[in-house]
Amino acid sequence: MELDRFASRRGRPAGFTLVELLVVIAIIGVLVALLLPAVQAAREAARRSQCLNNFKQLGLAHQNHHGAFNFLPVDINRQPSQKKHRSQLYIQMLPFMEGSNLKNAYDFTVAATSSKNLQLLSREEPMLKCPSDESYIHEEAGGDNAGDRKASYGFNYGYGTYSQLVANTARRGPFWANPGLPSEDDKTEYWRFGKEPSTPNKDKDNSGQQISFKHISDGTSNTYLQLELRQAPSVTDGDEDRRGRVWIYNPGAYQITTRMSPNASFGDVTLCSEQNDVISPCTRKQGAVGQFTLAARSHHSGGVNASRCDGSAEFVSNDVDLAVWRAQSTISGDDPPLSENDPEGNGQAN
Repeated sequence: MELDRFASRRGRPAGFTLVELLVVIAIIGVLVALLLPAVQAAREAARRSQCLNNFKQLGLAHQNHHGAFNFLPVDINRQPSQKKHRSQLYIQMLPFMEGSNLKNAYDFTVAATSSKNLQLLSREEPMLKCPSDESYIHEEAGGDNAGDRKASYGFNYGYGTYSQLVANTARRGPFWANPGLPSEDDKTEYWRFGKEPSTPNKDKDNSGQQISFKHISDGTSNTYLQLELRQAPSVTDGDEDRRGRVWIYNPGAYQITTRMSPNASFGDVTLCSEQNDVISPCTRKQGAVGQFTLAARSHHSGGVNASRCDGSAEFVSNDVDLAVWRAQSTISGDDPPLSENDPEGNGQAN
């Protein structure tokens, strides 16, 4: 009998029992759980590095533009539709970022929102998208045609809300253009191309600053050039979100200020959708352009990428000293104006 049982055990096929199999699966699961965060962190580090490299390439494009024209690209404050009109910032930069074919195909005799130009502006430009960010088409635009693609890199407008930037030139960054807040004294800065017959130099484009490096008295290595932003979808009619819209002029779209710290919990004040709060906090304002202000934001952990006017790029911590952060966004003057050293926040009442 004992011999029969022994022979029976020896003849059984070799293999794992159910308990052994479950133990092996549990061990593999634990190893995967331990390794997955490390793999994700390595991937995000690679994405952040690529994003920083995009900033360096854009910084080089600005340097080359300045070398060709002796000033940085100049922002605008309305949709150009004639050859005498200055084009959007990135259109000006295209020849210096391997985009000459796109600029050559662009029709400067019609609006950027024309169907012909939107076919070009809907394409994804890898240099303008952070790999950590989503890529969105601006589907709902309110007062104009939609269909242009958003981007991840905004422009440094300085320190403050639009009203503060209009009132105090010491707050301004290298790309300031009055968005339409004229008083009698501001009309030469805002009105363009004969919108009012009495405007001085009415046939010239006065909307933006033509900034040369010699105007940056704070030093090019001490002044931010471009800052990161998070694209936000705009898909609901009547609840559009213009943040990240760089090819079409809109105030409060790509004009980043240092009024708030990087990745601030306070909402961006612009025409935005509060449905996108999970992506970027929003304080929706319609028509109150003077209150508009956008924070630098990213999907990177702990901070944002930024470039400087000398062509360098760096990662800026969320915990950067607010006074230093603000001081490095202005091109000259008392940084920031000590008599107007605003508390942290977006300037809105709680």
